[in-house]
Amino acid sequence: MSGSNKALRLQPLKLMPLPDVEIIKAVLATVLNQSRDAEGPNESAPRNPRPGRLAAPPPVTYTTAEEAWQAFARNDGPGWLQNAHTQGILQGDDLSRQLADCKGPQWPVAGECVSADGRTSLHLRRAGGGWEITALAEEPSADGILLTRRLLSADLSRCLVYDIAHERVTVGGHEELRPVASRFVGFAPLAGVPTP
Repeated sequence: MSGSNKALRLQPLKLMPLPDVEIIKAVLATVLNQSRDAEGPNESAPRNPRPGRLAAPPPVTYTTAEEAWQAFARNDGPGWLQNAHTQGILQGDDLSRQLADCKGPQWPVAGECVSADGRTSLHLRRAGGGWEITALAEEPSADGILLTRRLLSADLSRCLVYDIAHERVTVGGHEELRPVASRFVGFAPLAGVPTP
């Protein structure tokens, strides 16, 4: 050690405030209760479990960010989009209106949206040298089961609702249901949860 006796000055850490424990408990209780009997984003009809499957034609590939942005922005329902030119994630019940307000060149990274009638969902992702958009729709099928599940959003403001398709597979001589696909079907509120 050198002869220098310089005092080491520690800077205080600036920590983000944590959500109140009671808020976290209420959010988790709400999400867990809603996921047991989730009925979808509009709460109009029971949706769990039900026979069916998710059909998806081959994805459409776009070579430019502008083409992918325009194709995704044509949707008229709720959704979310991660964009390299925007801090955070754009999300809303009419995502196309928010996307139309974005100025300048855009670089989409990933996103999901559902048509206003709820029949078709789009899944956008950056793939290879371009972008892929996959359209997913529910179809009747006796060989599969669809379950609706709610996932808590990162900002704890609401739930993202997904249909998850399970199909029968044979493993070790017995048959089981395994998840094979999912599609975004909308947002749902966190009913009864206090806000921070």
